[in-house]
Amino acid sequence: MAPKIALITGCSTGIGHALAVEFASRGYQVIATARNTASLKQLELDHSNIKALALDVCDGDSIDRLYDEVSVLANGGLAYLVNNAGAHYAAPAIELEADRIRNVFETNVVGVMRMCAKFSKLLIAGRGTIVQIGSVTRAVPVVWQSPYNATKAALSQYTKTLRLELQPFGVHVCEVVTGYVQSNILRDGLQSAPDSLYTPIKDHIETMKNKGNSNGMPAAVYARRVVDKLVRKNPPPEFWEGAQSWYLYYITTWIPTWISHKIFYAVFKLAKLRR
Repeated sequence: MAPKIALITGCSTGIGHALAVEFASRGYQVIATARNTASLKQLELDHSNIKALALDVCDGDSIDRLYDEVSVLANGGLAYLVNNAGAHYAAPAIELEADRIRNVFETNVVGVMRMCAKFSKLLIAGRGTIVQIGSVTRAVPVVWQSPYNATKAALSQYTKTLRLELQPFGVHVCEVVTGYVQSNILRDGLQSAPDSLYTPIKDHIETMKNKGNSNGMPAAVYARRVVDKLVRKNPPPEFWEGAQSWYLYYITTWIPTWISHKIFYAVFKLAKLRR
């Protein structure tokens, strides 16, 4: 019997890399993708059941080329499509650059929509599962990254709708609401104007973000816990995973908004900006 196939986007580092290794360790044939396949060569060398292919989720032609290659490998259908590739942009909400906003939405939302549509036939054939790597920021108003937060909220609502629409065809759709995980998503740091109104708290916000990343759940642990849930006979429609995810779930689900607003206002030290 041929091994089941898992297609994963954004595998060069971090979560995507760890998920590729975890699926491979469980006997899946993994198709690991990234814009630059050179970053995936070690994955292929270390795991005979991982194949690296190029993919830019912002490029429709790139998605088409990937589909042509995958459809040959997965003629029996896909077991998993894991939409992990993502872009981040950290700047105050009133200082955003339109081109960078578009890039984040194109990567985190439009690219996911394109992938789900393009690979739907293979997923239906394999009665597979679509996995969306979401974020707690769909509900948590983390300052200095409103475009990213907005994409994760949009992804969540899209996922809920997609889940209903694909249910008649035997395809599961799962959202992993991700807390802090060690990765390089914050590698570009915080952006702000030279005369930004937010300069007094920039160092504090940057320290918080870096601490959250360094104290995050190791990517390998996150991947193991996520795949444990995904391979169940009936995987959950969504679950929260990663450091502080359940704490943030509690705050955003059970505490009134006016109280959680006060909590976040204090945590981010926004009172320092009062005039």
